[in-house]
Amino acid sequence: MVLGLQDWADSTVQEWTRQVKLDWKRLKRREHMARLRTHRKSELQSMQSERAQLELQYRQHLALLNRKSNDSEKSHSMYQLVLESDAFRAENVELRLKLQQHSRLHSLILENLVVSQPEYHDSSKESLYEASAKSPWKSHPHSLDSGWRVNFQHGRPSFFFHPFTREEFDSSIKQALSTFGASPPNIKQVGVIFGWNVHCAPPTRREGKSLVSHARFTTRFASSFDETNKTIAFTELALLPLISTPPRWSSLQRDHVSTQLLQEFEKNAYVMACNIPGPVHMRYLYLLRRLPCTVSNGKRRVSFVQVIATTKANERSRSAEALYKEVEWVQEGGTFTTLTEVDERTVD
Repeated sequence: MVLGLQDWADSTVQEWTRQVKLDWKRLKRREHMARLRTHRKSELQSMQSERAQLELQYRQHLALLNRKSNDSEKSHSMYQLVLESDAFRAENVELRLKLQQHSRLHSLILENLVVSQPEYHDSSKESLYEASAKSPWKSHPHSLDSGWRVNFQHGRPSFFFHPFTREEFDSSIKQALSTFGASPPNIKQVGVIFGWNVHCAPPTRREGKSLVSHARFTTRFASSFDETNKTIAFTELALLPLISTPPRWSSLQRDHVSTQLLQEFEKNAYVMACNIPGPVHMRYLYLLRRLPCTVSNGKRRVSFVQVIATTKANERSRSAEALYKEVEWVQEGGTFTTLTEVDERTVD
């Protein structure tokens, strides 16, 4: 009986100790957020004061320019005014640019003061379905309109994410299907590597954009359609295909790559973020879509589309955060994977 009471007492003390530690961590987190808000408010007040000074200086320059334009006492004064007006115009342009920059930073600080920042959650070992239940738009539904900051592990640079609309998502997926879904002209098999047939097409130039290169890899697996489809659908985020990698990058660095699920429109329709660390971090937003169908011979087929995409709101945020020189955003790219049922035990 005494031994049982001692065990109960030990377990009770351990539980109290754990609760005290949790309460202490929560208190420290709240104190950190309070200090962060106070610091940002101070920065905002400082920027507002500097902006007011710049606006006053701008008005003074305009007033001086107007006074000089009305001064016609001597031809020398007119000549001097012409020379100085060019200098004033150039200076006014610089002041306008500074005002625009301050306005942009001012709006970003206001966004960060209003929107709470979700803490980083390591979802690398989770599937898409598991990660979708823990993503920021689920735990912070008020952020759907204004967006939120996306954080990465080990203090890597964060960024502000503006959610996609359904129209933006569907438009990018539709364009990806037209680009990658059909066989490009003049595609030919060029060899075999690790059991995969390699097909390549000559590079083509998109209208007003850069070159597009197509490569296709095909093989046949001795596995049922259902088993293979399930394996792909429940792949961990850390093992999803990378659309782009830096020069001289090695697969040995794969464990350092961070892939996060940011937004879900419906099951199998997601917005993702990928960060590949390095001296310059390579980063891109991309859309992921799973599209099942039945082909003409009655066999099943499922396509997995990954395409890099962005929106005007996200581009504006990147421009405002240009001080992060260590981040390079990838603008284009994608993958298109198709799984086709051959028979009960084989898939292409």
